[in-house]
This record gives sequence, C-alpha cells and structure tokens, in this order.
Amino acid sequence: MFTLRQVLRTLVTVAVPALLSVAVNRFFPKKEEVTPPNQFLPVLKDIGFVPQTFPVTYRFDEAADFDNYERVHNVTTGTPDTTAVLLNWARFPNTLLITSLLCGPWLEDTIAEVVIWNNSPRQLSYEQDLKITGCRRSKLRIINAPGNMYFQGRFLACAGASTPYCFIQDDDYLIRPEIIKALRTRIEESAGPHAIHLLPPHEHLSSALRETHVPKSDSSHISDIHTSFAWLGHGTMMHRTKSEEFLALLRRLRVPQDEMKMADNYFAILGNRVPETWFDQDFGLGGGHAFTVGSDGEERNKKHIVTASCDQAELNATPARVKVPYTSLAAHPLPSSWTRAACRGAACVLETNIRVLPANIAHASNSINRILSLEAQNLAVIGEEGKQRYETYPLSHAVDTRPDTAFQSFGDGKEGDTVVLDILADISSVHEWQTVEMVLLVDRDTEKLLQASTFASSADGEHWREASQRPICDDTKLLAGEAGAPGTRGALRECSIQMVVASTALHLRATGRYFRIRLNEDRPERWSLHEMWLRGL
Repeated sequence: MFTLRQVLRTLVTVAVPALLSVAVNRFFPKKEEVTPPNQFLPVLKDIGFVPQTFPVTYRFDEAADFDNYERVHNVTTGTPDTTAVLLNWARFPNTLLITSLLCGPWLEDTIAEVVIWNNSPRQLSYEQDLKITGCRRSKLRIINAPGNMYFQGRFLACAGASTPYCFIQDDDYLIRPEIIKALRTRIEESAGPHAIHLLPPHEHLSSALRETHVPKSDSSHISDIHTSFAWLGHGTMMHRTKSEEFLALLRRLRVPQDEMKMADNYFAILGNRVPETWFDQDFGLGGGHAFTVGSDGEERNKKHIVTASCDQAELNATPARVKVPYTSLAAHPLPSSWTRAACRGAACVLETNIRVLPANIAHASNSINRILSLEAQNLAVIGEEGKQRYETYPLSHAVDTRPDTAFQSFGDGKEGDTVVLDILADISSVHEWQTVEMVLLVDRDTEKLLQASTFASSADGEHWREASQRPICDDTKLLAGEAGAPGTRGALRECSIQMVVASTALHLRATGRYFRIRLNEDRPERWSLHEMWLRGL
C-alpha cells in the first residue's frame, strides 16, 4: 500500500514540472520559426519548376467545349518522412537552386530535412551561404566533410538520417517536385526495401544492356547472380536501411578508401538485384567538369565496375551459414519486362510492356565479370539506329507535357501490349469529378492501334472495370513532322476515351487510380505516343 505522503510526493513530482512548463509557455512562448524569402523563386518559375497548368485539349474547333474541364492535379498527400541528400563540390550556384527547390512549399508534405554534404574545401554555413534559398534553419543541415569523400558522403548522410527514406542527388541535376512525390509513393508500396533510380535515356539504355544473370555453377555458390549497374546522382529514392546495410557490407569486404569513395559504382551491382530504373524528365544544370565523364572518368568507372563484379562473385560463393548484409542471396523472381517513366506536370508514373529493345538482347552469362562486354555485345545487336531510337523517343516523352516529343516502340504493335498510367492515389481524393477521360495525342498509325485496344480503370491495380466507349479522335493544330514524330507527316490526332462516369443522382465522385490501354491483336503499326493525360469535370 502507498502512504499518503508517497502519493503526494508522486503528485508533486509529476505536477510541478507540468505546471512550470505551462507557465513558461504562457509567459515566454516559443517564437514560430520564420521561413526566409526564397531568392531563387523567379528562376524556378522561369524554367517551369513551380506548379503550373497545362492545356486540357489541342483540338481545333472544340476547344470551347472543354472550358469546364481540368487536367488532373497531384493527388498524393502525406507527412514529410524523406531526407534529401545533396552532394556539393564545385557547382555551388547549382546547389543553391536545388536547395531552394527541395525546401519549397510544393514538397512540404514529402521532404522533412535537406542535408548538404559539402565535399568542397570551402566551408559552408547557413547564415552566410544558404539562408537565401528560403530553407528554414531547422530543415537544413550542412555537413562540411574533412576532405573530398566523393560518392561515399551521400551514403553516410542517408545512414545518419532520422527518416525512413532518403532522396539523393548530385549538384548538376534539377528534379521536378512531382517526380520526387511519385518516387516517394512507389518506394513505400514496394514489396521490400530497395532503391528506385532516375536515369536519362542514354544511362537508362546502358543499365538495360548491362543487366546480367549468372546461374550458380555448383552447390558452393548459394545464389544465382541477377544484377546490373545504375547511377544514383540523377536522383534516387531509397529506404534508409539500404544505405546502412550497404556501408556495413563495404566494411565487411574491407574495401580500400579509393573504393569507398567510389561507392556509386558498387551500390547496384553488390545488391544482387536488378535495379529499378525510371526514365526521368532530364533537366541537367551543367557547370564544371563532371567527374565521371571523359576518358579518365570512363576508365575509372570501368575499373570500379569490374572490381564490384568480382566482389559480387565472391559474395555469391559465401557459405550459407554466414550472413551477408545488403546483398540479396534469396531466390530471385523473373526480371520485369515493364518500362517506367516519371511524369511531368502531375505526380504519376507511366509504365508499359511495349518492347523498346529487340528480343535477342542477351542477359545470360557465365560470369558477372562480363557485364561490360555484355553491354558492348548488346549495343552491336541494336545498332546505331536502335540506340538513337531508344534515346530520342523514350517513354518519358509521352508524359512530359510537350506535344513536340514522342515515345516510340521498337517494333510493331503486338497483342497484349499494355500501357498503364498510375496517378498514385484515387482521383476522387482531390477531384470532385463525375467524368474522367483518358486523352492521347498520337499519329494516325497509333490511332489505329487505339481503335484495336480495350480500356479499363482500377482503384487497386487488380480489379478492373472496362470503359464502355470507344476512342473519339479529332485533328489538332499540331503536325506530326513538326512534333518530332519519325514517320509520316500530317495532323496529330487527339483521341479521348471516357473511362469513368459517376452517378450524379447519388452525388458520387468518379474514382480510380490506374488507367490502362491493352492492344487486342497484332498490328503492323508502331506505337507513337506524343502525350497522355487525364481530364475531367
């Protein structure tokens, strides 16, 4: 039993600090942190990196009929749980612009903290250098490295973050806020902790051609090898735990300091999983001389990729009783045949199984050490024309809000060709629409493919409801030749499909997250998608 004195003592112990806290807050309230002005906002507006509106139609004579329509907005919402890590070296003006974007109000629901890992010998401070970005002091952390630690710095910064996710990038790229939101949504929904890499078309192609699968040669090897190489500096979203595990693996391997600094060359390969790569919207800032390009940079990259391959081969021969961090030694699912691209204008992801490379691309090998020679072999297969097509007409061009660019398939349409637009959350969470239309800007050949396709929408990606209407197509004011289409000239066609109709009598909103096109038969035409978007009213 407690005595009265003990009870009173307990009450005093609890109550006095609480009362003191109330009194302090009452008479000495904390000042709310003021967000300093962002001096780079005019620049961001000029280059189209703040929220803006885009046309709902390109049709000639029916534009007035769409006065009440609007184009889909961002539908994702959340709490900030991502740390953005930016490497700074010799492009400090770029660092200021990037920081101002990452701290902008458009990412308040995504980015919790921005960490600048400063590899430059010039020390940085908030008041003197970075306050002009509009970033609050509490949101910005500056780490002045004792020396140039190269790529290693980004993993150390991520491992030390307090959030579950990290978004990392170099100082020569500007990544759109809606793309960062899309990465954040998809990384949370992934089956297990991993990373998603944004890549420009030429790097996306290189990663695709380097994909290597090596079956284990005997029972001493506990796993097959399934891997490729992918850069991280164009923008990568990852679970923080992946950075922690990766650093633990490098320490276990006792890699020398020059390899630790070149950690990017090891990250994807040592994971022993084919990295998930998306086409980005490619906005390079330039400035200075890129460390990884030029003859010296290319030779350095090759050297470390080969070293990483040897390390991976060694890891796959590890005895089963030994636990290895980071590297996946479990059974691997079949590699995905889907290609993905991040959207511009609204947070969404476009994905397709339409072939973008010939079927005879080789991925099987008897040694991971052949990863670079496999790429050279595959380049010879696709030829200069195939390489140029891949880089000139990437999937990202179908969702870049620019009618003058296009995505084009490698070959003719095949039964089962599928295109899915994922807007990342149910459309009804933001839009009080009764009608949702999928809209495509295409050439006449692709219009034939659309007429031979079915259309469906889904809230969960598993249960689909087919659209009852067929595509309605009309001429636009744009010419195919002027818009970058590689085939015949002529007016581009705007094709719309009514995907969802809600009940106005019951005051229901139109719902759906995924919007799909599926080709029902083989066709002699190639896909050429200039734009794809949703509109509604």
